[in-house]
Amino acid sequence: MLKQDQGAKGIQSKIGAALAIIPLSPNQWTLLSVIIALGAGVSIAITQNLILGLVLFALAGLCDIIDGAVARARNQASALGGFIDGVADRFVEGIFLFSLMFYPLPTVAGVDPRVWIALVIFLGTCMPSFVRAYADHKSVITKEQALAMGGICERSERLLIIIIGLGLGLFANMEYFIYALILVCILSAITILQRLLGVLANQPKVKA
Repeated sequence: MLKQDQGAKGIQSKIGAALAIIPLSPNQWTLLSVIIALGAGVSIAITQNLILGLVLFALAGLCDIIDGAVARARNQASALGGFIDGVADRFVEGIFLFSLMFYPLPTVAGVDPRVWIALVIFLGTCMPSFVRAYADHKSVITKEQALAMGGICERSERLLIIIIGLGLGLFANMEYFIYALILVCILSAITILQRLLGVLANQPKVKA
């Protein structure tokens, strides 16, 4: 795993070095990812072109990789840049999921597919990050403990499951995508519980 991480960082460093000559700042690359995501959302929600939308979302994801790589290549990495990048990530993910509410998806177990998408946005995109940030904000855990807070289904796992579900949906049946959303809802709820229990476990013991 360590070798894979080092290999990925090496690739990102090469990408950053190659693209650092383009006159766009890291924050502008981040903004570009959101703009492309908006175009992708329009493609899915309004023109019903799912394939084009997914290609554009993939391009937005590439820009998200590029912004950090360029920042490191130019020695411009900063806490503010990381903050802007994190906020942009949530916007891109939110636009992606929200746009799918306007795409014709099959109903599974008599539940409107938009219910599962809304639950993924709430349980997956919003709540795990909120629990960590709010616990840190209220100083009930240390910043180090907040950063170390994990869970069974974080952003990378969540997006991987959704992508696999979409892939199966495109090549087989879109019901597989709905099943992937349901799985993400369940795992995200477990992640929230894990983080809440983690906060409680890090509280100082009260002497009797």
